[in-house]
Amino acid sequence: MRNVIHTAKAIIKDNLGNKTTIFFILVFPLFLAIVFAFGFGGMNHVTQVVATNNEQLAKYLNSTQLFIGITCNNEKEAILHNYIYVNVQNNSLFNVTYPKDSKYLIPSLEAILTEYSTHDSAKVTTTQLPGFTYVDYILSGMIGVIALSNGVFGVTGVGAGYYRDKLVERLAASPLKSYEWVISLMLYEIIITFISIVPVLLLGVVLNFIPIIGILFVIFLIIGTLMFSGLGAIIFGLTPKDKLFIANIAANVVTLPLIFLSNAFFYVSSFPSFIEILINYQPVSVLNDIIRQVAVYQQLPQLWEIIYIIIFTVLSVFLGGKLLKLREID
Repeated sequence: MRNVIHTAKAIIKDNLGNKTTIFFILVFPLFLAIVFAFGFGGMNHVTQVVATNNEQLAKYLNSTQLFIGITCNNEKEAILHNYIYVNVQNNSLFNVTYPKDSKYLIPSLEAILTEYSTHDSAKVTTTQLPGFTYVDYILSGMIGVIALSNGVFGVTGVGAGYYRDKLVERLAASPLKSYEWVISLMLYEIIITFISIVPVLLLGVVLNFIPIIGILFVIFLIIGTLMFSGLGAIIFGLTPKDKLFIANIAANVVTLPLIFLSNAFFYVSSFPSFIEILINYQPVSVLNDIIRQVAVYQQLPQLWEIIYIIIFTVLSVFLGGKLLKLREID
């Protein structure tokens, strides 16, 4: 354990003194959050999900091409996901509950509900709740993106740098074991991930978004960073060390789709239906769902999400530890 701590300290000292590293740790996540929060906010609401307890109404809403109708009997759950919720009683009374940033859609929804009803005395009541804004969604989604980018790019970048500068040869000549080298890299990634989220959280305070930073948030952020650090270790471990550029290419090929085909920046309902399942169940989306539940919605994650993250983390760390070696023979 002493070797791990000393090596992790050395990695931190080497990299946090590098201006490029500081840019990608602090400035780049903040820049990305600002661009999506302010530059693409309007794009997220091309269609709005409306949850309702009436299956026929859900189908009718889908036919309008303005709303996406889904069946749901849990109003609280719908609002937590920033959906509009319509409780239907006798096809004549429609109680509409909506988050504040969907207010502009309510007149259109009222007209559709009135048209849908077969009763002349149809009544629509509306209630606005605080809900969660798109800015809240973006900033909380950035947590998973930071864990992913730091984990994958951090491990492959540090590893490539150490090979390029011949530092790995010095480490290989020391008593340091390969698994200790991997653990040291992952400890470094955990530390820079916590550093990276600080500017994003400060931006959130400015924009009136204050997540609940509790023990569960910390635990799942650590697990998520380990999961993606393991993925980075797998990529670098499989890379021929005489062709280190392949590691950077592979890291980009893996990371960019995981970032942009996830729920980090856009609601899943904004994507084509044929890829929604993929987006819902890929690791960045699952991690973001967990982070949002514990830090934003103040709910416990679903059991399957916890099991998913733990299994994925154990597998990636185990395989990364096996593949990323200091020496040909340990």
